[in-house]
Amino acid sequence: MKRALVLLLLVSLTVGVFAGGQQEQPAEAAPAAAEGPWVPTRPITIITHVGPGGGMDVATRLFVDIAREFTDATFVVENITGGGTINASRAVLDRPADGYTIFGMAMSNVNSVVANEFDRGTFIDGYHWIAKIQRDPAAVIIRKSDRDAGMDFDGIIEDARRRGGRQVWAVPVLGGNKHFEALMIWQATGVEATATPFESGPLGAAAVLGGAADVQMGNPFNAAGRDLWVAAIASPERMDGFEDSPTFAELGFPELNDEHIWRGFAVKQGTPRAMIEWFQGIVSQVHQHPRWRAFNAENAIMPRAVFDDDFRKIVDSTMEKTEFWLRELGMLD
Repeated sequence: MKRALVLLLLVSLTVGVFAGGQQEQPAEAAPAAAEGPWVPTRPITIITHVGPGGGMDVATRLFVDIAREFTDATFVVENITGGGTINASRAVLDRPADGYTIFGMAMSNVNSVVANEFDRGTFIDGYHWIAKIQRDPAAVIIRKSDRDAGMDFDGIIEDARRRGGRQVWAVPVLGGNKHFEALMIWQATGVEATATPFESGPLGAAAVLGGAADVQMGNPFNAAGRDLWVAAIASPERMDGFEDSPTFAELGFPELNDEHIWRGFAVKQGTPRAMIEWFQGIVSQVHQHPRWRAFNAENAIMPRAVFDDDFRKIVDSTMEKTEFWLRELGMLD
């Protein structure tokens, strides 16, 4: 794989997602539909693919709690796990497109469709992509003791170069977003290393602390409250609470500065436009709420409100990136 090819991919992916930062700015929802506002008359179910306590589950439950300040609607959060995230997706698509079922989903749902070669006409085009709500930035994490001994991002790369592929990077799963982010970093810096799966961010952090891995490819929050340091972060500017952690752009790799995991909401195609606009109005209100912004800040996540076609461009970019890297890894025909 050539650096030029990877850079070309990164440039093409960021055209619709970051090259604008404009699309990543808080957005206003569309005005009310001509036929009048949508008024729910029974509970609305939000289905997530993770169990209680998972990232999208926690975000969704806080979201609906805040939403109660802006609507009398009742929301019910339903956790449907398994099937490589597809069980939850099937559950949403099996229900009527009447506005009373919402998919609380994440980037991994799109990855799963590509990796498992599920029908994109069903599991991607079958949805109207209502709103992206969070941007969870990529972070390169090492032990604070290594930092205190003089290690920084450049030092990580030099160490990887000296060890010829034997430097171990902890990722949750092989062929997932964090693995892709590590590959992009290695390609951009011209080094090789070894990705080892540790199932989750906390387990990856424990692996670095315990010496089973040298580096964690994670999110900034994985380092919070631990003897770990973020050596590089994918953020437009240095983040609160991580002021001593340089951005990839500061380190000379602006093409890596938009790498992140996103979360959002979708509904089955055919859902009334008035309902979509009603819910987008709630997203806009929650997006500005102090509790929502404080929660995201505490978890080193950037709140976002990106709607409709702009969100769909992000989904398409995710599919393109996933397919590219899985083919490069030999994990997709």
